[in-house]
Amino acid sequence: MKSSILFLLLLLLAGVPAIGQNDFKVIKVNGTIMLRQRGISLETGTVFSDKEDLLFRSEDATAAVINAQRGRMVITNKNHDLASARSNYLPSMYNISSRGGSLSQKSDLSNRFSGKYVVFDREGIQIDDATFPMDQDHFFFLRYLYRGEEINKKLGYAGDTLIIDKKALFTVDGKPIPAANNTSIKLYYKNGNESLFISQFDLIFPDMEKLAKETAIILGEVKEKSSVEKLNEVGSYITDFYGKISPASLSVWLNQKFGIK
Repeated sequence: MKSSILFLLLLLLAGVPAIGQNDFKVIKVNGTIMLRQRGISLETGTVFSDKEDLLFRSEDATAAVINAQRGRMVITNKNHDLASARSNYLPSMYNISSRGGSLSQKSDLSNRFSGKYVVFDREGIQIDDATFPMDQDHFFFLRYLYRGEEINKKLGYAGDTLIIDKKALFTVDGKPIPAANNTSIKLYYKNGNESLFISQFDLIFPDMEKLAKETAIILGEVKEKSSVEKLNEVGSYITDFYGKISPASLSVWLNQKFGIK
């Protein structure tokens, strides 16, 4: 009986591909990249060897991959020799410890809301209410295009905290809309009868289920690192593939979703 169980266990293990030191796991793919010999497309969770031949279906296709020993890398049509990819290693450009205080100047706001800015469905941002009071006559609003029409959406607040809420933002005439025509949004501050333009930026609301799967892959390959290093790894990945993310929002989400403090 014992020998039969052992034989069955060996058969099961034989069907599970081992993840070796030369194997990479896919975090995310933009576009289509295939494993030529196997005839399959890379997708989140795919494991492949650094010796396998990659076929790029489009010139701009990219993939974020990770190896426990060599770290996280981005492969492109012009940069995908993973067997010698140490030079492709992406050092973490994201520092979770860089937490700022309240935003007190127009330049603070325009710097924060620039380029691609990521919000996890809902985010609170502390504002210096001495410079930017928020009440019935003083408030922030966003402007975006929907079906060719400019939509102005007043942002909520609680005390000195400005709130960006995906559900509230993408509602027109009391009805939810799928999204704006594009991610480009303008931020204004209403000061009585005047509207002060702050900045134009791309507001990114990632698919949180997909992001959780991608994050789980990263965390699975950096198990031995400290909590701060894990936060930095995930933050760096999100910054590279989605856009800037608030350290505070990322920290809260990782704690709630993965128990990382």
